[in-house]
Amino acid sequence: MTNTDAEGFAAWAGAHELTLEDGVHLPRTTPLLAEGEVHAVDALAGGWLSRYVEAKIALIDRDGGHFTVAVTHVPKAKRFVPWMLCQRVEDEHLLGRAARTLIGGGPAIDLGSAEFDQHYRVHAASERDDIWFHELFSPAFIVFLIEQAPKGFAFEYVEGTLCVSLLGQRTVAEDLDGLRDATVELVRRIRAEISERLGPAQAARSAPDESGFQTGAAPQD
Repeated sequence: MTNTDAEGFAAWAGAHELTLEDGVHLPRTTPLLAEGEVHAVDALAGGWLSRYVEAKIALIDRDGGHFTVAVTHVPKAKRFVPWMLCQRVEDEHLLGRAARTLIGGGPAIDLGSAEFDQHYRVHAASERDDIWFHELFSPAFIVFLIEQAPKGFAFEYVEGTLCVSLLGQRTVAEDLDGLRDATVELVRRIRAEISERLGPAQAARSAPDESGFQTGAAPQD
């Protein structure tokens, strides 16, 4: 990471009231994080991306690319899908051993959209709740992924941990803005499907409890 990248990351974190963290490791729970931790995390900050989404934001370099990642927790989704991977077709060659182990020899899930298949491959645990899963990947969500998600967008969910990533780099600030907005939108959609299935009373939970990070009070935005 260049000094310019480090300064840009620090400036962005400060402007968004995130706290820079040294010596903190990301959980090695998703394939990208398991592979990415082979190389040191270049920069890391933690805090609230929105009123109800707390996350760690990091810059990670690994063989094959530069990633900007957001890591948060949505534990209640694991009762519907223990793990799921959503990767861009052009980035499939970057899937490491951890991802291939999860996927095994199973095919990508058919979501009924030829256009989506041109852009993404989705894999998920065979023991998933298929109705819930397809409701998450609704036509509206598929349109979001194809037309609105930032370039290089992908995400992984494994046993409560959600890792959202952008591959490549425009500027640090542009990548971080896109990552933040996409992460908040993705978490919103996942939580909405949880609430739809469980009902608001059972699904409701304070953001600090669900996040698992406990960095302090959420911003009042």
